[in-house]
Amino acid sequence: MTDRCYKFSFAIKNTNWCNLKCAHCCECSGPHIEPNIMPLSKVEKYIAEFSALPLPKWEYMVFTGGEPMAPYFLKRIEYIPQCLNIASSYGMVPFVKTNAVWGNDEELRHRILRDFANVAYRQNKMMSMDVSVDAFHNNTAAVCKVLNDVVRSDYLAPAVRVTLCGLNDVRSHVSFANLISALQNSGLDVEIQQNEQLLISVPNVRAVSVCYDVDTNIGNVGRAAENNLGRFVPDGRPNFIEGHCLQIDNNDVAKLNYKYATPVVGRPMLDVVKELMAKIR
Repeated sequence: MTDRCYKFSFAIKNTNWCNLKCAHCCECSGPHIEPNIMPLSKVEKYIAEFSALPLPKWEYMVFTGGEPMAPYFLKRIEYIPQCLNIASSYGMVPFVKTNAVWGNDEELRHRILRDFANVAYRQNKMMSMDVSVDAFHNNTAAVCKVLNDVVRSDYLAPAVRVTLCGLNDVRSHVSFANLISALQNSGLDVEIQQNEQLLISVPNVRAVSVCYDVDTNIGNVGRAAENNLGRFVPDGRPNFIEGHCLQIDNNDVAKLNYKYATPVVGRPMLDVVKELMAKIR
């Protein structure tokens, strides 16, 4: 199927609804979109089928959107914990991509973080959330509250892993610097290490290493293209392919590397992957 042996990662887009309407959104998500949450039965079906593929795979998988935390906003509070449990039961390490604006709502923030930690202890593996930090999301205060809660809690710190993902443009680098300042002003010691880990510590208590990546580029698709924001910014690193990403969305469409698409209903997953891989050649 491939000339070289690349590993496959897997993503499920559970909704295209989002509480924000960012100008750069490649999915054109927003609060005006019908939520259309992927049923849990399909979530498990697709994870099971991907897990069974005779392909080299990364152990992690991603829940994305839209805002994948949408079920919490729609009072379906058990949905995300069940997704985390399903992915973990198939031996995968789940990541949930989020704008974390829910961090400003104290009750909701505590509920989400506790849900993640409860699954982590039940499954005996850390649960991860990948938080967007850039010029578009305006979520510095919310992310600061989330990180403070995680770091300062004996229950959350060992169970919830937070990664921060930014964009490779000047304004987004400024947003990330503002987050660092906000964390320092909240009483947390923050240190950027040479291995590009953001080390957040509570003096004399603990330190939590938070991964961050501010080298993500804006793609020339969706609302980014509509608003003439789409571009790829050189970051000084050599071009390389780490692997392929297979995503299935809430409309039962499979995408390879967020570019090549085909429907999946009623088809073996391996046939879907073969069709998509053929489009790369």
